[in-house]
Amino acid sequence: MTQTRTLLLIVCSVSLTLAVSGLAGCSAQSHYKPTGNPILDVRNPNLLERDRVAAAEQAWDEVVAGVRVRERTRQALKNLAWSSATSPDLRYTSLDLLMSDTSPEGDADSARMARLILPTEEDRQAVRIILQHAIRAKWQGLMPAIVRSYARVAPGYPDEERMERKAIEALSPGQPLETVVFEVFLDPLKGASNREERSILRVADRTRDDAWGLLARLDKDGSKRKALLESDIDLSTSDAGTRQTLSDLQVLWDDFAVLPDQAMELSWLRQLRRSSDKSWSASNVVWWEECRGVVSALRGSQRRGLELRHFEAIRWANTNRPEWLTMSRDGLVELLGDRLSKRTHIKRKADKGGQPRRERLSDWEGQLSWGDLVTILVVDVAIRSETVTEKLYIQRRLDKKDNKTEYGGILDVDPKSDYHRAILFRPRARDRVSDERFVASEDMFRFSDRALAHYHFHANERNNEKYAGPSYADFINAESSGRTSVVITSLKDDELNVDLYQPNGVVIDLGIIRPLSN
Repeated sequence: MTQTRTLLLIVCSVSLTLAVSGLAGCSAQSHYKPTGNPILDVRNPNLLERDRVAAAEQAWDEVVAGVRVRERTRQALKNLAWSSATSPDLRYTSLDLLMSDTSPEGDADSARMARLILPTEEDRQAVRIILQHAIRAKWQGLMPAIVRSYARVAPGYPDEERMERKAIEALSPGQPLETVVFEVFLDPLKGASNREERSILRVADRTRDDAWGLLARLDKDGSKRKALLESDIDLSTSDAGTRQTLSDLQVLWDDFAVLPDQAMELSWLRQLRRSSDKSWSASNVVWWEECRGVVSALRGSQRRGLELRHFEAIRWANTNRPEWLTMSRDGLVELLGDRLSKRTHIKRKADKGGQPRRERLSDWEGQLSWGDLVTILVVDVAIRSETVTEKLYIQRRLDKKDNKTEYGGILDVDPKSDYHRAILFRPRARDRVSDERFVASEDMFRFSDRALAHYHFHANERNNEKYAGPSYADFINAESSGRTSVVITSLKDDELNVDLYQPNGVVIDLGIIRPLSN
């Protein structure tokens, strides 16, 4: 009897489990049903994506047929197009429907929307949809936004095949691409229809800077930019910011024979030439004149490939290591190689499916300019100085305790002592996105006018040996900022590994630094 009762209990238990599983399965496969009201349905996140897409298309069909209010329908679709929570297909459909609106008010609203979306849009399909309609509708006023979109790095998409290039060529037939981009540089507010659009996030400065960055990408050797700057420029439609930027570029070229290559370098130049802090501005003037005097004494290959990021290293070396400025490029290579040969180096593990990392001087020797070599040597001196090493170990401890972000800052010179220092800039609350990412604040960039380099830590694990070197995102940041950068990797308690990396992708492992007490 007991065995029978036990068997019955087991059978009942199994049956109940199967029944519950069956109900769960049915629940997982079920979904909310469309109501038939397309506006309600397109807004309902509980519906399947295909039902919401169908609802969007139905709503727009009814607008075209004149049975639904256009403005309300556009607003519902715009909310979806703007939201990061919208699924891709529904967002693409919403954008496509909005941009297809040929009514005068709808066309104008879509053009305004496109001007706001394009500069920061990362989804290539969304960009394609918008630009296909821009070409169809001949939205000439969209050119600044198209240039800003084209200026963004898009890995895997060659410049020649980018949709932005096709749009520029279609909207400005017969004009050289560089000329069109330069016109945006000269008139960055062209097409902005109201005060709100003109004031959003310093749009004039950002557009002008992005246009210059794109010009530099299209004009590798600088010859076309120089020709454009030397041409008879019509500034009748240019704002005061553009006129001042042109003046800054001309002074930089006259004093150093250097032109910026990145949008953020143009912002850096603007900050150097016009600081809002009067005392800081006066110091910048003194610094600029000192750099100009030193650089003007350089000759031949020493001047080849000079960039704004080299100036502080050359200035410091002139005072503290003057013999370096008398050396040839080959002599500097030999000096740096001798210093690095005596150190322990840690190579970053190659990314999955990627090529082995190249971090030795011999890997990059042919790509290093004279200015690069002086800069690497000065960074090496700075990073191994007593004050900087001590600060880096303190900052490493702070970083390891904080699992919300990476830490970083700038290497510069204390103006009172001429000694190097490592100044920490903790990310703001909004920039604390991950323990594996450092987001430099605007304060850090404003303070780094005369900085030697930017740096950040890799210190989220007990031993970060496999991350000893810049990540892919680090390379992107260095390229976009135009700065010499350093990543400091936490290994053992008494070991930090230092890697210097440049905007052009060069990485030089400077070896391990240990506490000076060791």
